[in-house]
Amino acid sequence: MSDSVWFFAYPEPTPPNAGALLDDTIADLTAQGIIRRNRDPDAILGDPRGPVHRPAQAAVRLARPYESFADLLTNGAEFCGSLIFNYGPLNAGTLDCPRCGVTISDEEVEAFNDQIDQIGEAVADADFSDAAVTCIACGAETSVNDWASEGGFIIAGFGVGLWNWPYGTPLMDAVRDSLERNVGRPGLASDGYRI
Repeated sequence: MSDSVWFFAYPEPTPPNAGALLDDTIADLTAQGIIRRNRDPDAILGDPRGPVHRPAQAAVRLARPYESFADLLTNGAEFCGSLIFNYGPLNAGTLDCPRCGVTISDEEVEAFNDQIDQIGEAVADADFSDAAVTCIACGAETSVNDWASEGGFIIAGFGVGLWNWPYGTPLMDAVRDSLERNVGRPGLASDGYRI
């Protein structure tokens, strides 16, 4: 079985109060019984980008009929107070320019790698500008997130990553609603990567 991550994230620069916004969300979800009070950085794969909490009893009830997710070794809610690099959209075999519509296939190794390098450099620089990435086919300048398919994101300033939590359940709605209440506006839901 593989692990998956769903994000509720904000694809923009990290605000100075990101930690406080996430702390308020943690407090809210703890009070609702959705996450456990104690942190558990071992509930995700890799190094956490912020506090990690395992699901609590209310999460299990809200996840029905998928409550067995709570028994998984990797099932943490990761509260990311810094940049999130969601490489899932880059795992595709093609990249489509958001301006000219040209498809760059991984079968065209050099062109594909050149475009991935452009995107990667902008991510490494945390460049959220509309001119961060240049299309190798038409020369148009675009943002990093313009290259994410179906409204997802490649880079975000902060948010919540939910490891192996069942999407499309009242549980996910509760996490999204809490985050939106505490941040004051909606984030972007995006399926992340599978490992």
